Amino acid sequence: MEVGLFWAEKGFLLVGILFVLTGIIQYGKRSQDWRGVVTMFYKRIPMSVSEYKWYRLGIGLCLFAVVMRIGLMVIFPVYTL
Repeated sequence: MEVGLFWAEKGFLLVGILFVLTGIIQYGKRSQDWRGVVTMFYKRIPMSVSEYKWYRLGIGLCLFAVVMRIGLMVIFPVYTL
């Protein structure tokens, strides 16, 4: 079970990153404003509904993977000496 949860966490993180990149690439192709991609993380940019959904779903999956990682570290601690 521990190994399955480990790989599920990695899968959620990878899929989340891919979804964020999908939203960013869609925005870049639509607007041709590749500088906006860099400023996306600290400024508001005009994204379409589809781009925003991909971006937010990716951020949500990445956050879920981080929470899952913390949970796994609490439930299955690794003791090394």
